[in-house]
Amino acid sequence: REKLLAINPLCQVPTLLLADGSVMTESAAIALMILDERPDLAPPAGTPQRRQFQRLLIWLVANVYPTFTYADYPERWTASAPDELRESCQQYRKSLYLWLEQQLAAAPYALGGDITLLDCYIAAMYSWGPRREWFAAHTPKFAAVAQAVYRRT
Repeated sequence: REKLLAINPLCQVPTLLLADGSVMTESAAIALMILDERPDLAPPAGTPQRRQFQRLLIWLVANVYPTFTYADYPERWTASAPDELRESCQQYRKSLYLWLEQQLAAAPYALGGDITLLDCYIAAMYSWGPRREWFAAHTPKFAAVAQAVYRRT
């Protein structure tokens, strides 16, 4: 926490300290930076897969991430009912993952045969709440994508 505060006073994750000494924050910005270096981690421009990739990548950051912000620190948002806010956010997050499940090809990756940065996000999220057991039981395509990414390492 102290190291994070030293480079990012907002103490947000993710925060990257880059080789040139600059700091990069915000998941979407980090994703764009990665794609500058690794354009092969996105479908080709102008394709339907590229539009779906962009849509889902931003959707994850805009919709799923806030559920962690509110659920992990509910006392920042409500003094009277932090447990209820936490539970509500966790249930809402599950509904978001169920929606995402319907968007995935999972053959073997989120958008089909080629790995993208979206698959890497899914692999990371697979170990976050609600955890692997829930994903396996309720979102088998999501779980399969994560496992396909893990097999690559």
